[in-house]
Amino acid sequence: MKQSYLALLLFTVATFTQPWAQAAEQVDKTAELAPGSKLDIHIQRGDVQIHGWDKAQVAIKGTLDELSEGLVFSRDGSRFVIKDKLPDSYSGHDEQGSRLTIYLPMQVNANIKGVSANYLLEHLKGEVNTGNVSGDINSQGLQGELNIKTVSGNIRAKDNSGQIEMESVSGDIDDQGSSGNIRYRLVSGDLTADIQARSVSADLVSGSATLQLQQADNLNLRSVSGDLQVTLQSLTTKAHLGSVNADIDLIFTQVPDAAFNIKGGPGGNIHNTLTDDKPTISQYTRNQRLKFQSGSGKADIDINTISGDISLKQQ
Repeated sequence: MKQSYLALLLFTVATFTQPWAQAAEQVDKTAELAPGSKLDIHIQRGDVQIHGWDKAQVAIKGTLDELSEGLVFSRDGSRFVIKDKLPDSYSGHDEQGSRLTIYLPMQVNANIKGVSANYLLEHLKGEVNTGNVSGDINSQGLQGELNIKTVSGNIRAKDNSGQIEMESVSGDIDDQGSSGNIRYRLVSGDLTADIQARSVSADLVSGSATLQLQQADNLNLRSVSGDLQVTLQSLTTKAHLGSVNADIDLIFTQVPDAAFNIKGGPGGNIHNTLTDDKPTISQYTRNQRLKFQSGSGKADIDINTISGDISLKQQ
């Protein structure tokens, strides 16, 4: 019996002295880093804030993951690496993960990766690439070549500018005030955008899009099983909108200077309240088609759908 009690005591002591039962490690480090440097940031889980500042330094503060095997905060060849190392395999759904704030020179080239980490990115200029699995990415005031991707996570963007790509699977995208050339890709997620971009493209599957645009040059939107609603102030060059099993609503804040070529496939109707022009109906297929010009006809607008309605109107 005494041996049983002794074994239980040893087991209990060993369990509560394992590394994962210890408090999360605090970190506060700073290193010199020239503007325009290349960085790799890899935080697997937790909450991470990354801010640009006007110093030629990189700094990190906060707490590491409870399962952390140590922080990498050093140069590796031509790149500076920040990584909270975790075991190759682990379980621990109740842990909070890393809680870190990172400061970088505003002008950087950064690759940012995570698994279930939530990232906040602010005031960076340059090339920024993100790859996440099940965490959200919020960005504000980024400038440059931006490639923001997450799987099973949401993307929130505000006042970004440049050559921008955003992609999410099983997550929504909300973009407010961004400008430049923007491309969105979504599967099983909704897109909401009120932006000032000159060129906009979007590909959606099983998700809807609501876009508020100002003076756009080019517009290219495609959707499968998700409605498109676009409010547009003006278009200078061309637009193409296409859908399958989805409706398209195109709303203008003023009468556009555009030539329209609209094809409604089987199972859909064309509704035009911009002008008095009415669609023609094919005798055999019952498909509808509408061609007309409003204003000077400066821009070209092509719209087609299969099993969806098309509506044109002025706000």
